[in-house]
Amino acid sequence: MKNAFPRYPLLSGDTPLMPLANLGAELGVASLWIKRDDMTELAFGGNKLRKLEYLLGQALDEGCDLVITGGSPQSNHARLTVAAANKAGLETWLCFAGNRLGDVQGNLLLDQLLGAKLFATGAYGSDGLLAVMREKAFAAERLGRKPFIIPVGGSTGRGDYGYVTAWYELERQRQQQKLPPFDEIYVAVGTGGTLAGLAVGRNLTQTPTRFRGISVWQEREQTEQEVNRFMRQLCKEINHPAASGLAPADALFDQYIGRKYGSPSPAGNEAIRKLARAEGILVDPIYTGKALAGMLDQLAKTADKSKRVLFWHTGGTPALFTHASSLARM
Repeated sequence: MKNAFPRYPLLSGDTPLMPLANLGAELGVASLWIKRDDMTELAFGGNKLRKLEYLLGQALDEGCDLVITGGSPQSNHARLTVAAANKAGLETWLCFAGNRLGDVQGNLLLDQLLGAKLFATGAYGSDGLLAVMREKAFAAERLGRKPFIIPVGGSTGRGDYGYVTAWYELERQRQQQKLPPFDEIYVAVGTGGTLAGLAVGRNLTQTPTRFRGISVWQEREQTEQEVNRFMRQLCKEINHPAASGLAPADALFDQYIGRKYGSPSPAGNEAIRKLARAEGILVDPIYTGKALAGMLDQLAKTADKSKRVLFWHTGGTPALFTHASSLARM
């Protein structure tokens, strides 16, 4: 697929598409695979680098010298934005939710090592943080800087295009390995941009694959609204309005969030242990662990064991160390 937008390259090649033979056998599933977006190159990797290729491409194209973004103090997106911006020669300001940053560990430690300027904003939620980012951008402009704002999670039409290209990458890998289309793809859903990009790619190629989005943040109805909103934004950017919605056969689940967003869940922690011991692959307790728990539960309930299933690993492994006390109790 020809790239539609300026791109700053952050990935040197495809991320691995690998079978989960041991876990699949344990579950009684005929074909179980994993897409390893935790193995992107910078700063412990993760899905946000795919978005940042196009977001930083836009920033550089516009002549910006400063990136402003934010999230929680343990944001994977923030960590990867700083790393990618450093590579591109741009400074980064991070606007964090709440009044205190918390212990310097996990992603927050990496943000400091990478040299970002950190702000505890007192704001909460994506809209609240975006308002603060705009205030910081105005202040930067008064200092003669040219800032580029990236919303929480990098979820914009331009950023989500990175997951349209990821879909085409998966299709190419699948065909090279002579695999039929996957029946179901499970993926963690936070802001919704990753699933939006994948779903637009799926719709454009008319592939008969169903998505199973595991929300780690919002209730199902709100998650669906956000995913469809991002899909519409993306389709407007690439002028493909016919691809702008989840399919009726897709499903979103909100019962695996646990106590709240940002806190590990018992089912997620158990899923982490199960994958680690079956395959030697690690997932985090905030995003991918909960998504994995959702997949394990749904596959345990299905009567169709002939399904071809893919788990899309979106990264986030530094959170394993942030939440070590929870995991140690397993």
